[in-house]
Amino acid sequence: MKIPLALCAAVLVLVGCAQAPEPVIAKDTLVWANTSPVRSLDIAHGFDTASTLAQFAMLDTPVTLDKTGAVVPSLAESWKETKPGVYDFRLRPGVTFSDGTPLTSDDVAFSLRRHLDPKVASEAASYFGTVKSVEATGPGAVRVVLRRPNATFLATAAIGWQVVPRKLAEAHPKDLGSPDVGTLGTGPYKVARYSITDGLTLVRNERYWGRARALSRIEIKAIEDPEARRLAVASGDVDATMDIPITDVRKWAGLPDVTTGFYPSNNLAFLSLDVTAGPLKDVHVRRAIAHAVNREALARVGTAGHGRLSPALLTTPQLKTLYGDRVEEVAGKLRTYKHDLTAAKAELAQSAYPDGFSITVPYAPVENPLIIQAVIADLAKIGIKLTLETQPEDAYRARLMSHDRVGIHFSDLGYSTPDAGEVLPDLLSRASAQEGGWNFSLYASAELDRRLDEAMSATGPAKADLVTEVLAEVAEQVPYIPLYCIDQAYALNKKFTADINAWTVDIYSAIRPAGA
Repeated sequence: MKIPLALCAAVLVLVGCAQAPEPVIAKDTLVWANTSPVRSLDIAHGFDTASTLAQFAMLDTPVTLDKTGAVVPSLAESWKETKPGVYDFRLRPGVTFSDGTPLTSDDVAFSLRRHLDPKVASEAASYFGTVKSVEATGPGAVRVVLRRPNATFLATAAIGWQVVPRKLAEAHPKDLGSPDVGTLGTGPYKVARYSITDGLTLVRNERYWGRARALSRIEIKAIEDPEARRLAVASGDVDATMDIPITDVRKWAGLPDVTTGFYPSNNLAFLSLDVTAGPLKDVHVRRAIAHAVNREALARVGTAGHGRLSPALLTTPQLKTLYGDRVEEVAGKLRTYKHDLTAAKAELAQSAYPDGFSITVPYAPVENPLIIQAVIADLAKIGIKLTLETQPEDAYRARLMSHDRVGIHFSDLGYSTPDAGEVLPDLLSRASAQEGGWNFSLYASAELDRRLDEAMSATGPAKADLVTEVLAEVAEQVPYIPLYCIDQAYALNKKFTADINAWTVDIYSAIRPAGA
């Protein structure tokens, strides 16, 4: 703030009218920018990228993933599947929450069980649809019983089973993780300051049971405008971000003193079609849309050469894990929809809307405008008029998560495990079709749940065959149109280094000052 000249003499002896020096930022402080604010420090109420990046730095899970995607110990020193679908965990002794409160097996059991409570309306509920019961069986011991064996359980537990104090969570079933309530974790960082508008500051948790992290402080802010975010990184006001618009990759790659890197990510971009309302209830309409949309062109626009067309409703790493070298062979057996306007019009002619129709869908600028505009142009060629109802980001996300008139929606979701069981129940189960879930197509049934459960409980070639059957149904019924998998980009000031890949759960802990 400038001091008026008339007041300068009066305060001269105190401040000398000298400009205050710029605050010195420690070299082990990282300033990080997201596109959107951290919505919640609790995965049940904030299962989005900005929120989970912070959560994983604060909240431990009983198991985690190593660099290869394998499940390894974290809060649990060991575990054993004592019989099919029954897991006994032995917890690490001496762990405390960041306030010094001892971690108990009751906290750990409750932290999973709360996702099954409809009153919580957890956004991670679909991860644990096969969980029947969770109980503390003694000091340091927790037992999980599944409704049926599920080979995906441990991998998803590494992401969604974030441990919080039972007493705090029970007192705040709806607003745990909010700025007013906050949260407590056992992880390497804890909250120093949190505001939706002013951002989040994490500091090193001195009570952490594991190795101290290289960064002592992480300042997280939201910069919605992509150019403003790029300029902030270029100037050094921001040290890092993973929110790089793919259309601007070349501009980012040329920034001095900044490393712009890419790695194959567990990412899937797709269109969801609400099968429960209006013209989209008709499978011939959905097939017409699948033929009308130019997937190859959308992939070129969406990846800018840093990604690949997706042949099915799974991420590239998951397809590779499941099928190995047989990905193309399996994809060739699924019904495909080449960009063909004649075929699109023929499908539409078999529907109740042979001349097309109009549909209004929600939209917020956080979505890729080039993709949305391309879809609008493609559908217009067969008589489908897609009108965007632009909304503020918070209202837009609230509408999506409540599944309120979603219609045709473009999603670009990041996943965290190499297992197909993370994606398919997330997008196809009845649990995920409930409020807070990610099944925006609302394509779900008891029979499909049964088949998903059967596929997720299998291993080896049997699992691959059962997953293929589910993917074939999706290809036939078209609740989703898979588009592409994009590589993850990041920008990092050269004052820092990072060791990040698709299976890095805690991104902030993987960053360190250069030379440290």
